[in-house]
Amino acid sequence: MSILGADAAGGLFRRLYAPANPAGLGYALGFAVLLIVFNQVLQLAGAAGLVRFLFDSGMDNTRDVVKASLVAIFPAALLTGALAIWLARLWGGRARTVLNLSWPRLSALGWAVLIIGFMVTMYAAMAIIVTVLGIDLAQYTPGPEGQSPETGSAGLVKEAMFEVANTPWLFALVFPSVALGAPIWEELVFRGQLFSALSQSRLGVSGATVVTSALWSLMHLSEPWLSVGMIFVMGLVFGWMMYRFGSLWVTIICHAVWNSLFALMIFGAVGS
Repeated sequence: MSILGADAAGGLFRRLYAPANPAGLGYALGFAVLLIVFNQVLQLAGAAGLVRFLFDSGMDNTRDVVKASLVAIFPAALLTGALAIWLARLWGGRARTVLNLSWPRLSALGWAVLIIGFMVTMYAAMAIIVTVLGIDLAQYTPGPEGQSPETGSAGLVKEAMFEVANTPWLFALVFPSVALGAPIWEELVFRGQLFSALSQSRLGVSGATVVTSALWSLMHLSEPWLSVGMIFVMGLVFGWMMYRFGSLWVTIICHAVWNSLFALMIFGAVGS
């Protein structure tokens, strides 16, 4: 397996995750909550300023607020990441250790296999869920202008993304937030600070995976239940990745690839 990198050797269940958070469970959980609140306040403040600047609108226009919030994710994510690193250094901790930011020992081919395997796993899971439950995906797909399907909302974010895709300059502003901003701050909080704290408790890595996946999916309740369910499944996959490779970079990059392809597919579909 050396062709894929040293960390790829040892099979699917070789554990490389070694959490070390000197702050303790209570403080670490408090830090995670602080990071979530801090990020959401920054996004809201950014949206309040951008909605008027970009759309000459106000906070009473929900669709414009959502689009402005999407633009605000990227700068909010950078500030949240900086706070996460500072908090990880308290009580003598090292951000690289507490947040598991060591770069995995994977070759270029190893990264390609990992990312492709992740994408195949997620699409297979989606196909199984859709087939078993007899779901019509058209019920969860917005119209080309971002309008809701006849059966109800396809989700505030998804509908906003379809609308944004009609305006190339606005899509260019939103894309960094979707492709990089969201993966950075969400992974630093849920698979970084929170996962590290919970995995050192009685829950262990398995319990931490389930709890962080559930909390992460609950952060997306503005979307339909199918999207929330898929986010939960993705969280489980990311939990395994943390157990297997012990590096937050693995989940950040896979998360970024997923979001990037999702956004580009929307842009391509609307553009065509």
